[in-house]
Amino acid sequence: MNTQIGLEPVKGLIVLGMAVGIVACGRSPVEGSDPPTPEVPQAIVSPSPSPSAAPSPVVQDQKTLQRALDKAYGAASIAQSAASPGDWQLVTRQWQQAIALLQHISPQSPHYALAQQKINEYQKNLTYAQNQSQNASPAPAPTPQIIAVKPVTPVQPVRRRPYSAQPGSIQTPIKRREGGTPVIDVVFNQTQSFEMIVDTGATGVVITQKMAQSLNIPLIGSAKMDTASAKGVTVPIGLVESIAVKSLVVQNLPVVIAGSQLDIGLLGHDFFGDYDLIIRQDQIVFQPR
Repeated sequence: MNTQIGLEPVKGLIVLGMAVGIVACGRSPVEGSDPPTPEVPQAIVSPSPSPSAAPSPVVQDQKTLQRALDKAYGAASIAQSAASPGDWQLVTRQWQQAIALLQHISPQSPHYALAQQKINEYQKNLTYAQNQSQNASPAPAPTPQIIAVKPVTPVQPVRRRPYSAQPGSIQTPIKRREGGTPVIDVVFNQTQSFEMIVDTGATGVVITQKMAQSLNIPLIGSAKMDTASAKGVTVPIGLVESIAVKSLVVQNLPVVIAGSQLDIGLLGHDFFGDYDLIIRQDQIVFQPR
């Protein structure tokens, strides 16, 4: 019994001795040189997984569609004040870029049908812009209807009274641009200022959920709204006491409260419908009709 137990460490020493002997025989020592260093086997490293998976085709197509709509917004905005051939060439490039983006949407995408519809619309606008570029005519290009708001429940009558505190045009600076479309500061209820996109293709005024919560907007009804990803989405309608850009003020105006995907509001024709817009490089001019 004791003999068998003693053999186990002896076997281990034999195996260890054989391993050392094999390593030693792998290189011949040279006189005057340092003893050879045993080769250490390299560890096998498994390829690390990718930190993040590539976006799905559906998500990618949705982003492409949104970029195309942004280009269309920019084209429609610039066309409002385009007069020279250079202005119309810029509008033409915007429409071309929007169409090119829509053509990249896969036929298998759920956004394909909408993309094809917009391509047909934008082709007409592109042709118009190209003709204007050659003729240098100041006539405005047709504005694409990007957002449509259709009330489905009655809303209470409201009083709308736009006015200007001083005669003449109202000028406001452009803070930045979203996809080529101007962004300006807009004051709500005389207390809070928010950045808004001046959207010449929008019928109404659209605010974000954060804006509605901050302003404590009362709800007065609901509406259906077409977005880039879906059609006929039901959204709530709220009532804002006042909206102001400089001295241009609109009181008691119904607004659409968008879903969580919208992070900036849209200022549409319900606000500036009684004014002509002149969009310059660094400012917007509201010209009374």
